[in-house]
Amino acid sequence: MSRFLSTVSMFTMGMALQASAAVITRQSPPCTFTIFANGGINGTVRQDAIGEPRIGGTFRQGLFLFQNETMMDSLNHTCLISSTTSQLQCTLGLPGSTFLLTGNFAILHDETDSNWLACPASGPGQDGSYNIYSNQKADKTGCQAIELQAGGFGCAALGRPSTSSAPSEPTASSTHVNQVSATPASTTSSTTATSTSAPSAACPTDISSGIFQFPHLIVPTSNQSPNTAFGNSYKAYISPINSTLFNFDIPMMAPYTGTCSLVFLFPYASELDPSAGKYYFSGLEEEEGENGGLGFALLSGVATAGTTYSTTPAVATDYGKTVIIPGNNYTIATFPCQNKTPITVSATSVGNVELDYFQDSAPKPIGLYIVPCA
Repeated sequence: MSRFLSTVSMFTMGMALQASAAVITRQSPPCTFTIFANGGINGTVRQDAIGEPRIGGTFRQGLFLFQNETMMDSLNHTCLISSTTSQLQCTLGLPGSTFLLTGNFAILHDETDSNWLACPASGPGQDGSYNIYSNQKADKTGCQAIELQAGGFGCAALGRPSTSSAPSEPTASSTHVNQVSATPASTTSSTTATSTSAPSAACPTDISSGIFQFPHLIVPTSNQSPNTAFGNSYKAYISPINSTLFNFDIPMMAPYTGTCSLVFLFPYASELDPSAGKYYFSGLEEEEGENGGLGFALLSGVATAGTTYSTTPAVATDYGKTVIIPGNNYTIATFPCQNKTPITVSATSVGNVELDYFQDSAPKPIGLYIVPCA
């Protein structure tokens, strides 16, 4: 029997998330997380031998947490922005700077500013990596504008399940999407109905390069409560009565200047990072017995936290049905990166298939992403 997020529980979750979608104070999430840079420079934030955060290079991935109103790293160093150089540093013995975490997990400095700089590292330990500065840095020569995003949370905060699966209420049997014929996909293939450009460029089928865009807004909707706005979510609910909308903000800069690819990553549940919890998948029976899968589409408008089932923008490009099988990656569509930004992609159920999961870009990622093609 398939499962869904009931109208009552979705309403409760939605109201709570709408209240917190603007800015979540830094002391709210008592859990560890990783940081990813997006913009002129993309990649995982690492730390050198003394704990200095860097983008790229050969050092280990950094691990951070908010504790006692301070951002700290796994070495128990306090993170701050230097008053003299504007560099982001994590060190002992100094008071921390003010950092906030938005509802979309963007890291703010100076309480309201999401703009950061990535500047080439120099001196001992220089390995092609980039130091991180606030945009108050005086000399910006060679620097690239970036944003910092928290992800891979190792906790149950902010609505993220640490070990539990989706709610277990029974769902209705009706569906509201058109079924599109397709055959099962292999590890890196797709079952798309249309594509807005020929995939002439070499397009990644995962996010292992560290250069990707994740959804900056995830909005569930329900045909059982068509006028209810459930707000920004951290989990996608795709079932016969639940659809989910994903917003992507595509940078207007390299490497997002040519062709982009929309990919869906669906690992085995056993491979997931503990921070992602467990997903609920109705299984292959609906896909094989009812010609089911997930339907993806580019919408003609952009969703907001207030979007409902009734106010969901119309479909601009139908990407058709994708038959999903755990342990596989799927290319949903390719299109010009800057054709439209931001964009909203919808995910709907075909043939009573259900998938409820937490979007997570941890070492074994799950969910929808946009990657630039070579």
